[in-house]
Amino acid sequence: MGNGRPTRRDIHAELTRAAVLDAARALFVAKGFEATSVDEIAQASHSSKGAVYHHFRDKQEIFAEVFRASQIDLIQAVLPGALAAMPDDTDLWQRATAAISRVLHCYVDNHEARVLLRESASALGWDRKQALDEQVALPLLRGVLGELIEAGEIVPLPIGVAAELLYALLSKSGPIISAAADPAHAVSEIEPVLFALLSGLRPGSAGTPVAGAQRPDLAGAQRTD
Repeated sequence: MGNGRPTRRDIHAELTRAAVLDAARALFVAKGFEATSVDEIAQASHSSKGAVYHHFRDKQEIFAEVFRASQIDLIQAVLPGALAAMPDDTDLWQRATAAISRVLHCYVDNHEARVLLRESASALGWDRKQALDEQVALPLLRGVLGELIEAGEIVPLPIGVAAELLYALLSKSGPIISAAADPAHAVSEIEPVLFALLSGLRPGSAGTPVAGAQRPDLAGAQRTD
């Protein structure tokens, strides 16, 4: 019977998998997804092509894992630092907006993250990238929105829909930064627009709908007679 400890074979398999991901990450950043072959990944990781396919179904699956790890590393590296740097009496809204700002600025400093983000749409396709976002970003946003609503920092909203729409807004910011010739300038333009839009979620803001208010007659507004 096993004692629960990893065998030498298990350790070797995990080391091989890690080496494949490290090699693939470097190649994807240096050459891009399309220009990188599985043969090159195997050679760079000192593995056989068969060993690569033992751990991953295809090149797209390798990229998905590399990109997922990159996004998680960015969040884990950025958010605790953004919150720790703030005074203890800082309200939850300020903490949330500071964390968003920190993520945007991290893309300015992290060339590798920018490249992987830029490659992700074509490498993964819409459905697979959306599934990845569901795993990584949306649970975090749902949690933050729930806390903000509970604290009265934003108006009560359907959290699931709000998280989806907020993520759509934030996820568009990343590609703009990653494609910009001057990422820092891109962030300086994105931040005031982004935070102006987010301020509409706050109680009493001009953009906050009043509960029970009559919906506008959109059909009537479109009539020309």
